[in-house]
Amino acid sequence: MKVCFYVAYPYYFPHFLPIGKELEKNNHQVTYVLSDKQNSELMKEIAESNNLNYLMGKEILFTIETDIMFFANNFSEIDKINAKTIFMDHGVGTKACDYGTALERNDLVLVEGDYRFNTLLQDFPKSKNKLKKVGFSKLDEVINFSKEEKEKYILKYNIDITKPTILYAPTFFPSSIEKMSKSFPEDFKECNIIVKPHYLSLHRKKYRKQQAQFKRWSTYENCSICDASEYNLVPFLALCDVMISDESSAIFEFTALDKPVILNRFLKLRWSYYLNPKKLLKRLDSNIDQYREIGDNAESYEQMVNMVYDNLKNREKYQTIRKKFTYDICGEVDGKVSQRIVKELEELHQMENR
Repeated sequence: MKVCFYVAYPYYFPHFLPIGKELEKNNHQVTYVLSDKQNSELMKEIAESNNLNYLMGKEILFTIETDIMFFANNFSEIDKINAKTIFMDHGVGTKACDYGTALERNDLVLVEGDYRFNTLLQDFPKSKNKLKKVGFSKLDEVINFSKEEKEKYILKYNIDITKPTILYAPTFFPSSIEKMSKSFPEDFKECNIIVKPHYLSLHRKKYRKQQAQFKRWSTYENCSICDASEYNLVPFLALCDVMISDESSAIFEFTALDKPVILNRFLKLRWSYYLNPKKLLKRLDSNIDQYREIGDNAESYEQMVNMVYDNLKNREKYQTIRKKFTYDICGEVDGKVSQRIVKELEELHQMENR
């Protein structure tokens, strides 16, 4: 069977690559169609470094001969696609996306855990046959992360393996970046620090204050700032001992590995959000509130520092609740999600050809 993945942004790759590898292992033909509108050079580099069979340009989607096509967001021209279509959202967590449209217009919709599956089943009972609970494919790469790969990143980021490693993975807005201390690495000099910004933080002029923070922190020997070429969070999920984040769905990815997270609640907002709080509510994911007890919530930078040290000493602190929430949000974390997805695709293809 021929399967095509439409990669609109670099951060879709970590979700698609494990599935692509499993398809090729099962002797299926895989093609990645890359958008030529945003980050096209970076995406070409990623495709070539992974030895992928790829084509450039959205228009190829309408002419390519394929049996199945994957999308990680709702594609407005999906009615022009001459193939079975699969929707698999590009993130994990509780943030709402238009699953109603996805279920209406795609042949299969893949979701991760009980939270999303049960919510959609309740809201769209007629779409039951299109909805498949499979887990979160991105975590397959973490579970199966090799010793050789780990050593490569330890060397690349000059990680002292005798010290704990902190991952700071903020989102671009709303974010805690501007409210973090200018001497953040100094407060954790007995730790390695890896800062993994969102690519918008690195490239958009409106986030120049965030970029200034990264530049300051990079002068510290124990702190590494990832650039845009590090599109994949997977190596850092495997390497790090504790995560600091804010509104990013990465918190669910990290806790799925039974590792502690600190959720920063001290966020930098634009003036328009202070003047119009309803605008902020639309921007934030209110559904995440029921899952905030997955880790410590810091209301200030000083509180965050204490919480990080406490979690490094007491890593089992939220272990029970991490396990419960992981199954809710990410589903089965066993390194075999891609296998389950390929099985669903093969069944869909067989039904089509009966």
